[in-house]
Amino acid sequence: MKTKLYFVSLLMCFALVAHVFAAMSELTEPGLGFPASFPAPARAKVEAVLQRPDCKFLGGHWLNSFTSLRYEGETVPLNLFIKSLAECPGITVSIRFDNHSIPDNCDWVVTQGPFEPTQLCVRINLKSSRVKLEDLVVPDMKAPSK
Repeated sequence: MKTKLYFVSLLMCFALVAHVFAAMSELTEPGLGFPASFPAPARAKVEAVLQRPDCKFLGGHWLNSFTSLRYEGETVPLNLFIKSLAECPGITVSIRFDNHSIPDNCDWVVTQGPFEPTQLCVRINLKSSRVKLEDLVVPDMKAPSK
């Protein structure tokens, strides 16, 4: 009886731990997750920006609704990429400069968090030999009307 109780307890522990493991997948095409309420035309515009032919998509992954997309490209395509993202309705874009957490083989990474899926962050690799910071253009920002 004692052995049976230990066995059942062990099975219960494994069942509980199975829910803790994270869901993760590699991405071979650029894409982001948006809520069903996000307008289809705006979604299409974001997807078009993510697939710009002058920006090479290197790969990506999602982990528990956090998405990360890696890109390679020169400064001018990066400027156009950021500007186009900033022009997408319903999207907020932030820009960060990073020299530690971005893989050396990419020039920038687009990230999307699980809690605010309409807020995207473009993380620019400071170690990139293709992106010249002196030529980087941050898009115009407008304050709310009130």
